[in-house]
Amino acid sequence: MRNALHPLLLALFIALATAAHANPALHGTWSAPSVNGQPLVVTFDASGGGKLNGAPIKWQTLGGLLLIQAQNGQVGTYSFEVTDRKLSVSGGDLQGVAVLTPGSAAADAVRAKQKKEPAKNAPATAAAGGTGRELVGKWCNLAQFTANAGGSSRMECFELRGDGSYSYAYEGSMSGSSGSTASQSSDAGRWTYTGSQLTAQSRSGKVATYTLEKRNHPKNNRDPMICLDGTCYVTFYNKPAW
Repeated sequence: MRNALHPLLLALFIALATAAHANPALHGTWSAPSVNGQPLVVTFDASGGGKLNGAPIKWQTLGGLLLIQAQNGQVGTYSFEVTDRKLSVSGGDLQGVAVLTPGSAAADAVRAKQKKEPAKNAPATAAAGGTGRELVGKWCNLAQFTANAGGSSRMECFELRGDGSYSYAYEGSMSGSSGSTASQSSDAGRWTYTGSQLTAQSRSGKVATYTLEKRNHPKNNRDPMICLDGTCYVTFYNKPAW
C-alpha cells in the first residue's frame, strides 16, 4: 500500500509531521483479508507512527488525503474515508478500493487458512527447479537525483503473487530549466521461477527471462532484495533476510 510521492508532497508530509496531528478516526489497528492479493494489517498510533504488516511506518492526514512513509523513506499518498466503522482506502498502487475493518481478525483468518493449505500459496506455474514461494511479495527500485538546475526521480515496482500472476508499475519524472516531464507505465501477466531464472509472460504476449540473484540490502542487511539481470529491487513488505 504505497507509491512514489512527488517531491513537493514529500516536503508537505515532513512539515505536517511536526506541525499537525494525525486524524484520530484512524487510530488503532485495521485489517483486510486481501489487498493487492495479500492479507493486510495496519496500525495507526496517535503519535503518527504505526506498522504496516509488521513494518514501521509514519503517517499523516490532510483532509481526505492519507500519507504513509515507510521505513526506507518512500512515501505513498491515498484517499481515505471512515464510515460505519470501516476504513476505505483508494489510489496509489491499490487495485480498486481497499475496505478495512477494526482489529486484525480479517487478515488473521486468511493467514491461518494459508498455513493449512501451503500448496495453494505457491505459484501454480512454477517449474520443478524451485517453487518460488519465497519470492511472493512486492519489490521496488527507487532512484532520485537532485541538481541545481533540476532533478529526476524514478520508482519501479512489481508484485509476484502466489497464484502465479504478477503486476508491474513504473513512474518517473524529470525537471529542469526548460520545464518538467512525467511518465508512467504498467503491465501484468504470469511468472515462473526455476531457481536461477525468472520468466515473465506479459498479457501483451511478450515473454522475458531474467537471471535472478538473491541479495540483502547493502545498507540494511535485514532487507532482502532480488536482482534481475543485475538490477536490484528491495522488498516492499516486511520479509526476513535471505
